[in-house]
Amino acid sequence: MAKIAFWITAGPELAEKVLPNLVMAERLKKQRGQEVEVYFFGPGIRLAAEAEGRMKEAIEALRSADIPMRACPAIADQYGVSARMTEQGIVLEPAGQVLVQLVESGYQVVGV
Repeated sequence: MAKIAFWITAGPELAEKVLPNLVMAERLKKQRGQEVEVYFFGPGIRLAAEAEGRMKEAIEALRSADIPMRACPAIADQYGVSARMTEQGIVLEPAGQVLVQLVESGYQVVGV
């Protein structure tokens, strides 16, 4: 079984680039039973926090599929969106800690 982590660093202006990756994450889990996680970092935090329309639907689909979603608490604080992130089911955990954990657990990290 593959283990894939999508590391989202693209901001709201690149939503069309990120959206297919979030859809793929959900499909990999639901249709293929793969282990998938999503981590929002840098401008990707704004993308998640400001999600509307199809992006919001994609994040809701990830949550419904029980795909772990995490984000950097320091950057979420800088943008003032920590509460909004946690309301969406996104857990705030330090990026360095999460990245090491993913790699040590055998995940392939895909950056977007």
